[in-house]
Amino acid sequence: MTVQAKQVQQTQSDKQRLLRSLPQGTNRVQVLTAQGKTRFKKPDEVGPTDQIMINSAGAPVVMMGKPGRKAKVDLAPLNENIGEVMEARSEHVETHQLVEAVQDNSESDAVIEHILASMAAEAAALEFERMEGERHGRDTSNISSKRARVLKGMADVWLKRKERLQAGVIDMDTPAFTTLFAYTMQTVRSSMEDAGLRPEHIETVFTKLSKRLGDGWKEEAKVKMRAKA
Repeated sequence: MTVQAKQVQQTQSDKQRLLRSLPQGTNRVQVLTAQGKTRFKKPDEVGPTDQIMINSAGAPVVMMGKPGRKAKVDLAPLNENIGEVMEARSEHVETHQLVEAVQDNSESDAVIEHILASMAAEAAALEFERMEGERHGRDTSNISSKRARVLKGMADVWLKRKERLQAGVIDMDTPAFTTLFAYTMQTVRSSMEDAGLRPEHIETVFTKLSKRLGDGWKEEAKVKMRAKA
């Protein structure tokens, strides 16, 4: 740990001498500002009123390298074959239906459908491995346990989806519903304009409508949706 010595008032010559003595690779030097706050600054950003902080050895307190989190290092594959596998894996992930569904619209029902399809494929693959293991006389209890967990997860997803559909209640707090509602209101406004209503009349209607859509409207709408479910 760096121990700072008692800070003394530095002349411009003192600061220039300290800056010249900075070790190679210094990215930041710690200073005491005129406001009494310590800051790390680039050497060329040290101002006339800044005092350079020094440690017990009389050397400036510095930060080596780039500040913040280190940049991610991309390691090259060890050989050409591994590189081809990495490239194939990256392409598989990027073009996977589930990944594309999430990127397109994470709130879409298509995401749940792809999740169920993927889980079903994994369950089927595990079943095949278990059957092959049994055919060769191997212990397949571990494979059966894995498949049981996949099936349970699949059942949980399916039941939750079914409950949501049976509830008959639209989630009115999602961005999708907000976008749909705004589009509906814009359609109503455009229709009123096409009908020849005067702008002040349209604004009066929407002012009264906004009051109707105040607190309590969402809860009342949910009650009506449940009643019709």
